[in-house]
Amino acid sequence: MAALCLLSPQLHAQENEPDPLEPANRAIFSFNEVIDGLLIKPAALIYRGVVPELVRTGIGNVLENARTPVVLANDVFQGEWGRANTTFGRFMLNTIAGFGGVLDVATWAGMPEGHFEDFGQTLAVYGVGGGPYIVLPLFGPSNVRDTAGRVVDIFLDPISLFAPSDVSIGRTAAEGVDFREQNIETIEELKRTSLDFYAATRTLARQLRESEIRNGMPAAYEDIYDESIYDIEPLDDPSEALEDPEEELR
Repeated sequence: MAALCLLSPQLHAQENEPDPLEPANRAIFSFNEVIDGLLIKPAALIYRGVVPELVRTGIGNVLENARTPVVLANDVFQGEWGRANTTFGRFMLNTIAGFGGVLDVATWAGMPEGHFEDFGQTLAVYGVGGGPYIVLPLFGPSNVRDTAGRVVDIFLDPISLFAPSDVSIGRTAAEGVDFREQNIETIEELKRTSLDFYAATRTLARQLRESEIRNGMPAAYEDIYDESIYDIEPLDDPSEALEDPEEELR
């Protein structure tokens, strides 16, 4: 979300986006904003003010490293063997030489940066549609496919399966505070520049998700323009387009 919140012309909220559950979604969105204002943002501000940046970076590295088994499993499910090899190599190097992931030794060694995969993305790769847009309490934007994917990811995550529930809950809370601290300014800027914060968040969440599913690759032309470029009817006579230059300018 942070990568897309720097608003460009194509990222303005699209009011015509399908959102059949919008009344319920807006209610949950408002609830999340209240919780953010009362708990999460203050915790993020305290975290930033008390914990030195170097330590916060190490904590973020540990949290990212702890998610690697889920990423690796979904790399394999998608048949992304090169990305799976990178994920496994980064995990081993950072866990062993980076003191459990505190230090990002893999990046220092010149390995490709880490990436994020979950079972919702895996389902999308195999053609499963997202379904209606959903705002989850505390977790925020999602859809039916990705919500189901969250449940599967629990069973791919050793910490969720084998660690005490307090550890799993604590990690989730730490991830939330860490994310919020990294994006304090970005979220405030999005709120300031959005006519409708809910609609802007919905648009950005959908575009981010599509980018994640494509592994950052550009969208196909037909996805951008909602039609195949091969279906455009050519002009019988190209000079027809210039019969009335003033009309063309209008």
